[in-house]
Amino acid sequence: MAISRNGIHGWPSGKLGRVVYYMLRGQPVQRSIGKPGKPSLKQKANHESMAVVTHFLGHFKEYLNNGFELEARGTIRNQHNLAISYNKKNALKGEYPNVSIDYAKVQLSKGSLTNPESVGMKKVEGGLQISWNPLVQYEKGELYDDCLQLAVYLPERKAQIIELNFSKRGIGTAFLPVNEDKLESSMEVYLFLSAANHTSVSDTLYVGNLNGTWEKPGSRKCEENPVEDLGTNLRFEQVKEQYGLQMKLKPEDRLPRKAFNSLEKEYLVLMNRYESISRDRKNKPV
Repeated sequence: MAISRNGIHGWPSGKLGRVVYYMLRGQPVQRSIGKPGKPSLKQKANHESMAVVTHFLGHFKEYLNNGFELEARGTIRNQHNLAISYNKKNALKGEYPNVSIDYAKVQLSKGSLTNPESVGMKKVEGGLQISWNPLVQYEKGELYDDCLQLAVYLPERKAQIIELNFSKRGIGTAFLPVNEDKLESSMEVYLFLSAANHTSVSDTLYVGNLNGTWEKPGSRKCEENPVEDLGTNLRFEQVKEQYGLQMKLKPEDRLPRKAFNSLEKEYLVLMNRYESISRDRKNKPV
């Protein structure tokens, strides 16, 4: 049942037939109610993409509130909605059912303030040392006391480290204490700047990865061996050509049976290995 608090000509609130009416951030909104059917492949892919990005951004609620607050101001959308919308379109990789986060493209803030230059990080005893060029370009709207907001994501642990107002633009360096066990975990590091009076923010800057890209709990993505892969590929092409030439011949004109069987066996083994390497590179999650 819907209620019209301002009479029959006012905006109703509640369910009326197959439509639900409600207020969202001061704006009247209505949505229909329908019985969902069997999802299509495209719908399944969309559901997975939404689940992946929602789970990831769930680690940064307070960070997003600062990073997207100005973008959300004056609209019917909130910070979390805006962050999901942007990152779902721009920060995912892979195809259903292997969708994952592209950490380098993640945005946890949106704005026009410029980020510091020459940002770097390194592990030191007891934590991370973050550094950047402390030069302040006032003509670009930069100020000495622009606040640096830091976020570190640890995918192996499904955990995060958030430091709001971590340092100031003009200082040029800051130290983040990190427990020794976490310091050896895979880490994805982000930062953005906000004006001290909260009138502007910058886009998120991806500082980079430490300790290797995470693949799955309990393991880390193995470093690829391009030399070994190249050797496998070259040998496969050679054997493939030899085997192809033999197959074009009549059986009586081919190599002796033992030699042909050996060639055929090597061809099949190398083909499976080549296809496995290609498939892994294509589908390997980040």
